[in-house]
Amino acid sequence: MDLKLDDIKLPISLNSRHDVNMVCQELRGIIDVAEQNNLRQTSSATLPEISGLLKELATENNVNLASTDESQKLLKLIELVRDKAVQIHVSFAAEPPVDIMKKLIVWFRSEINPKTIINVGLQPSIAAGVVVRTPNKLFDFSLRQHLISNQDKLKAALGK
Repeated sequence: MDLKLDDIKLPISLNSRHDVNMVCQELRGIIDVAEQNNLRQTSSATLPEISGLLKELATENNVNLASTDESQKLLKLIELVRDKAVQIHVSFAAEPPVDIMKKLIVWFRSEINPKTIINVGLQPSIAAGVVVRTPNKLFDFSLRQHLISNQDKLKAALGK
């Protein structure tokens, strides 16, 4: 079975490396319980409590989590996302609102790559704005950087 990153659809709520790691861990737990039930040959197999994030991922990809084969395939796909997806780090001065994060992930997934994972960090020293870091570039859209780059204009306006 040759799986590709294009074989999985990521819901908007699955947007950070932390989310991906949590779903991987949860899937491993479900698979372990299913395999133990199979070894014990119990027909009344009860799966552990499933998070909303995993339910959404399973629904988005039409996966029956009660099926060990389907769960294992989903685990391999989400591990592929963890290892190969585009990783963007975005630093804010303060915790961003949920609606802003949703808009940001929608934009990145539609304009950059549909398998984008965004890791959010807090960096109070940027004061306002945002700093975006990709594996090979850094974009500083902070107020601090804006003031530094316009230092001459600021001095002229203050008469110094």
